Amino acid sequence: MRELEEKFAEILGELRAMRGEDFVECPDSLSMPSGGYDERGWRYYALFGDASECERNRERCPATAAACRSVPGLVNAGFSLFRPGTHLRPHRGERKGILRCHLPLVVPSGDCGIRFGNETRRWTAAKCLVFDDTFEHDAWNRGEKDRVVLIVSFERAAAS
Repeated sequence: MRELEEKFAEILGELRAMRGEDFVECPDSLSMPSGGYDERGWRYYALFGDASECERNRERCPATAAACRSVPGLVNAGFSLFRPGTHLRPHRGERKGILRCHLPLVVPSGDCGIRFGNETRRWTAAKCLVFDDTFEHDAWNRGEKDRVVLIVSFERAAAS
């Protein structure tokens, strides 16, 4: 995580060179608001994982790609953007043994946070937040501007 935090300024610079249309709607974000959750504002820019555009995206973000590659046991990574009003439903990761790291890049003022298990946290720009993806978690942005974090998923065994 140290490498990610040390590269914060370079990663943020690459993010700022992007346009809103560079991000794609997450499949889950196509659902309608229900029970206080509204995922329609969730956008993603894949760097590592199954998405076909990963290689092209890494070419546009070489410093970010290099920082992600430094994470042992890397599974996937990408920029996650929440528009104001986005609230992701509570869910659990599909794979045991995976940890998630959020490197907050843009954190709006207001109520913007994540809950995993019984713990609620607020993001602090440039400070990694790591949690066990198998715990139920949800995230929201009730601020007035976009929230962007770099999500890096990696194998727990590699973190030991």
